[in-house]
Amino acid sequence: MGSAQRLYEGVDLGSEGTEGVINYMRTDSVRVEMEAITEARKLIKGVYGNEFLPEKPKMYSSKKSAQDAHEAIRPTNLNHPPEKIKNHLSIDQYKVYILIWRRFLASQMNPAIYDTVSCEIATDKNLTLRASGSIIKFQGFLAVYQEKEDSDDREVKKKEEDRLLPPVEEGQVLNLLDVESTQSFTKPPPRFTEASLVKELEKSGIGRPSTYASIMN
Repeated sequence: MGSAQRLYEGVDLGSEGTEGVINYMRTDSVRVEMEAITEARKLIKGVYGNEFLPEKPKMYSSKKSAQDAHEAIRPTNLNHPPEKIKNHLSIDQYKVYILIWRRFLASQMNPAIYDTVSCEIATDKNLTLRASGSIIKFQGFLAVYQEKEDSDDREVKKKEEDRLLPPVEEGQVLNLLDVESTQSFTKPPPRFTEASLVKELEKSGIGRPSTYASIMN
């Protein structure tokens, strides 16, 4: 919150002076002014191309409980991409800024397109192995922003990776690289991370974006 506050209050951008690079961040609204959406669409078209741009601007509905006095959190000036102003930001400020930048652009881009695939693999041991997952056909907003599982659990991370399959064709000969035998045990629910705790607070209607940090402390 401290890094976000400094980005909002103003950052010294050298010859360009001091400028607030994000708008007011203590908000849970998803509403964005049309002027900012138009600028985002112009940038997406120029950098990524027409296929990444929806026909119409994307509009999102805030939850009934949201405080809608302020816009959604977004960059104030799209002429300041993260790489351009990186040298003027601390490491934490840069991480917060690049997250806001990417999520804002991604929110105005076309969705990703996957082919869902199920492979049956015949072996020389009279066993049939099965793999199910997806093959990505079109990156869409993933070209800008990809959300990862906020977990230290290796099994969760491995499952995420296994959902994406490499391109395969019927009749293709596969080489066996490794065989792994594992035993599964029932595990207790994982401990809260900061992100999952905020999600739980939000679901339970406890606190607001401006109070999450102090609640966690």
